[in-house]
Amino acid sequence: MRKIYTKQRAILLGIFIVFVGVLNNANAETSEIVNFRFGSDVSINVPRNWYFPDKKIRQHLNEDIVHLAGVSPVQGNNQILIAANIRTRLNSTAAAAFMQLAVRKGKFMSQSKVRFSDTEKWRRVAQAQINKNLRTFLEKKKYLEGIYLATVNIEKLGNYYSVVVYKIFEYTDWMEMDRTDFIYLGNIVYILNTSYRTDEERKLKPILKKMRESLSIPAQ
Repeated sequence: MRKIYTKQRAILLGIFIVFVGVLNNANAETSEIVNFRFGSDVSINVPRNWYFPDKKIRQHLNEDIVHLAGVSPVQGNNQILIAANIRTRLNSTAAAAFMQLAVRKGKFMSQSKVRFSDTEKWRRVAQAQINKNLRTFLEKKKYLEGIYLATVNIEKLGNYYSVVVYKIFEYTDWMEMDRTDFIYLGNIVYILNTSYRTDEERKLKPILKKMRESLSIPAQ
């Protein structure tokens, strides 16, 4: 009887440890924040307990500020500076929230033109892009059943005006709210994508909001 009782305690303890581990991973709102700085100017804050695919970044997470001096936001024509996600459900391969910051060089609109641009025109462009890439998205993303354009706004993000495209991703068992900020600065555009499962909106939406608001871009 004592052996059975001890075995039961061990099983319960194991379940408790796993459960606490999931909660700790999901509790990103209380996680420590790490600041990622690219080159000497652009920076963004991300919770330390998120998963970073980039091995170089993972190796430096013990630092308060990760200086990625070798990753300059003007090196390439289309460059992902950082990507991260968090999983809040045990044994789930799908991320509950996601962020990615990218940069492109080229000829783009100035901030003055973005501020007073026609959102209806941007909406038509966004819808055309969805229609064009829908088949590819459906084939690439597991369990994805549809993508719908919610709205397009011109919003202030930090010191700049951003073209913000909101989309809804419909999966088999959940919905995902996706936001993409396009910050056009004439010869360069920063693209910040953030998304979260709508059934975890209360927990994840504020985290992504803080993340976006922490984005720092030098004056142009």
